[in-house]
Amino acid sequence: MNLGRILGLILAAVWLAACVPQAGFGPGKDQKEVQLHYTMGINHLSEGKTPQAIKELTEAQKMSPSNADVEHALGLAYQQKGLYDKSIEQYKKALELEPKLTEARNNLGTVYLAKSMFEEAIKEFEQCLKDASYSTPEKAAYNLGVAYFNQKDLDKAIEYYEKAIALKDNNANALYNLAFCHEEKKAHGKAMEYYKKAISMDPSFKEAYYRMGVVYEAQGEYPRVVDAMKKAIEIDPDYTAAQLLMGKTLIRTGNVQGGQKKLEQVVKSDPEGNLGKEAEGEMAKLKHSKFKGIAKP
Repeated sequence: MNLGRILGLILAAVWLAACVPQAGFGPGKDQKEVQLHYTMGINHLSEGKTPQAIKELTEAQKMSPSNADVEHALGLAYQQKGLYDKSIEQYKKALELEPKLTEARNNLGTVYLAKSMFEEAIKEFEQCLKDASYSTPEKAAYNLGVAYFNQKDLDKAIEYYEKAIALKDNNANALYNLAFCHEEKKAHGKAMEYYKKAISMDPSFKEAYYRMGVVYEAQGEYPRVVDAMKKAIEIDPDYTAAQLLMGKTLIRTGNVQGGQKKLEQVVKSDPEGNLGKEAEGEMAKLKHSKFKGIAKP
């Protein structure tokens, strides 16, 4: 395998597909030293050690100031650090040196996404898809889905999530986002279909179970809400949103004691947060209903 390009980044899940590149470094003592700093920088990046990565990659840049791979890697390091403007600068340098470095273009688009510069992001991702030699076009298609979703263009988002899935059919995150778009359009049947597909691909996908519960709740299928929340909580016992929805649903279906217990757990886990406050509100309503003599839900 010719490891000629580096780390690819996709937003929303956010995941990294890492390759340690070898191309772009010629023979000689100096080039070997550049390769050493570069490889160490990439390793630090993959381990989340961003300051160390920046240090190593900056050394490589000093020794090899016209190397597109080094500029690209440094851009990714700055992006990982949250220094988006410096990251954009580095990606543009990489693309000036090598316009066909499409992975850098995709990563540039993700920085624009992070800065809510959606039009700029869309232009970069569209260019990625025009490159027939780009080995992972599903990333650009997925990111276009993210960009259009943030622009509230659900039809376009659906189009590109479907394209990402067609390009790589084991993309659980694209399936989840596609399902959420259909949920937003109130197409509950379609949403449920894709949430289930995401779970079949990734059985630990707790968020997909949670969204299934939300859809079941909208349809009034409360026992199914409870079942979905049980599965989400089995995956993550500290999943506060699932605890809250389960608590509310148990109360609604008559299991007041069980529901109140779940709400108390939410308050304990998130005392200052929105979920904790919502749980407190639900418990207050429950006390109020009892005080007024209203029958238990």
